[in-house]
Amino acid sequence: MEPRTQTIQLLIDSRLEDTVLVAMAIRGLCAMTGLTAEEVNRVELCVVEITNNAIEHAYSGVSGNTVEVMINLDIGELEIVVSDWGQAMESVQSGGVSDMQNLTAADPESWSCSGRGLNIVEQLMDDVSYISSDGKNSFYMSKKLS
Repeated sequence: MEPRTQTIQLLIDSRLEDTVLVAMAIRGLCAMTGLTAEEVNRVELCVVEITNNAIEHAYSGVSGNTVEVMINLDIGELEIVVSDWGQAMESVQSGGVSDMQNLTAADPESWSCSGRGLNIVEQLMDDVSYISSDGKNSFYMSKKLS
């Protein structure tokens, strides 16, 4: 029998307090993998950051909207897709995730409190991408499993 991808779909309301549900689900699914405790913490951080971004930026913090989190667990990879139907991230669409904010140690002006989350996600995950199509905005991230 060939191994198959296991998928779970979570739908939460656009309330920051509901991201704890996503965090617990990610933590539980990561327990099924060979990820270390440190890697699990990093994946959880990334997923919660992107979910928070959807709530805060796509929906301007207004509840009553849907945030979808799809988690695909395969033999060699964990893929997470966080989607919303709100305002798209224009800067990511035009320049890519890595162009969101370039931090420079010598330039305190680049140390904004806002905007660093995407850079952190890009550094901690193996692959990230963002697509906005037909009113649906989706942030893809994956982590290789060893």
